[in-house]
Amino acid sequence: MTDSREAPGPRRGNPLRPGNTPDNMFPDPHIKIFVNPDTGRENMYVYVGHDEGRGQFIMRDWYVLFSEDLVHWQCKKSLDRRDTYLPPDSTDCWACDAVRSPWDGRYYLYYSHGGESTGVAVSDRPDGPFTDARGKTPILPKGITPTNSYDPDIILPDGEDSRAWILFGSDWTDHYWAMQLRENMVEVVPGSARKVPVWPDADTHEELLGPLRSDQAEAFRCGDRWYLYWAGRYATSDQRLGPYIFRGNIGADIPHYPDGRAFIDHGSFTEWKGQWFYAVSCGEESWSFRQTWLMYLHVCDDGTLMFDEEIRQYGVGQYWAGWEKIHAAWYMEIDAPALRKIELREEDGTHRGFAVAQETGTHCARYPHVYGLQENMTLTLSLRGEAGAGVTVLCDGQEAGSLCLAAETPAFTPVTLPLRNPPGEHEITLRLTGRMAVAWFRFRDGSN
Repeated sequence: MTDSREAPGPRRGNPLRPGNTPDNMFPDPHIKIFVNPDTGRENMYVYVGHDEGRGQFIMRDWYVLFSEDLVHWQCKKSLDRRDTYLPPDSTDCWACDAVRSPWDGRYYLYYSHGGESTGVAVSDRPDGPFTDARGKTPILPKGITPTNSYDPDIILPDGEDSRAWILFGSDWTDHYWAMQLRENMVEVVPGSARKVPVWPDADTHEELLGPLRSDQAEAFRCGDRWYLYWAGRYATSDQRLGPYIFRGNIGADIPHYPDGRAFIDHGSFTEWKGQWFYAVSCGEESWSFRQTWLMYLHVCDDGTLMFDEEIRQYGVGQYWAGWEKIHAAWYMEIDAPALRKIELREEDGTHRGFAVAQETGTHCARYPHVYGLQENMTLTLSLRGEAGAGVTVLCDGQEAGSLCLAAETPAFTPVTLPLRNPPGEHEITLRLTGRMAVAWFRFRDGSN
């Protein structure tokens, strides 16, 4: 439940609002974590188009949004259509993806010319400017495979596959295909084309058909699972190029097109500082007039993907002390893998949320930009743990309160402690010691 008061408190952080642009119509996000060369610190970079159309796509160039705290954003044009093989007056600057080459360390941006072909540009910086890397010719020309050669997604090498792949396609023709990229990142290997199949279920080895199909695919790995995502739908596999088994619709509660697809399209995923993030473009007034939303992603034990409606409204990295609950799983950073997000279930298996938990040691979960704190509030935490386990609350790095469990607490129980904190906006850190789990916490006026 979200407190209805809007001020003073966090401004709604979704859709993303760059501080240096007149609007926020930036769709088709691909999110990446790179070091900002100007600060030496990691930022999230969101590679997008710019949507000017209502009832049609009018997209003239490619842009990048970037932020260190995911609350305050800047925007920069990363690639000008006139520097590519597209016509100078083109309005077909569709989705792009960017990666840092593991071979030469440069940044490569793969961009769509409408629904027909894909080009590639290169830069020494993650924010560009990018310049065409192939003499203004496409890396994926129309007809290179049976599907449409657009909506690129780059899959970089990992410990199981030393090759890089470019994934692309749509349901207009033959759905998804992948081709191997050469180590120079600007050529594909001839004869390497592979179809990436999506099956309705494990027992039906044929293509997923009908309204569940779309374009705009992204493949990513979480643990031992590979995910293939498109237009709110997703499938899983134990191999990067499939076959994938359809799992469900992460956008089930979002308005839908008449054919059943969620009123969201391009989505992208990444893990940063121990938290998973999900960026997606969503229609504001129509399917063609779109913006980018950023949320925390939760992964259930069985592989189901989930996000929070409250966070869809407010965005990540900021909190309001008047909220009924701040879920512990909304952290922006954990300091070690030993502290992790866990799924909570009833005895009958019913899902009932997430918590942060550890078995041993002392580890921290960080919640920056907590707005609306009054002086010396009380904090209630829903926790479970063993005798002797404890929680210390830090406000801007200074100890503001602590508790220690006198006896084992096997079920989640609300426990309240007084804080010594200044008023205003501050960073709150929960430092857990021993076997401990926290599901949520809430602030209240210390005089009550």
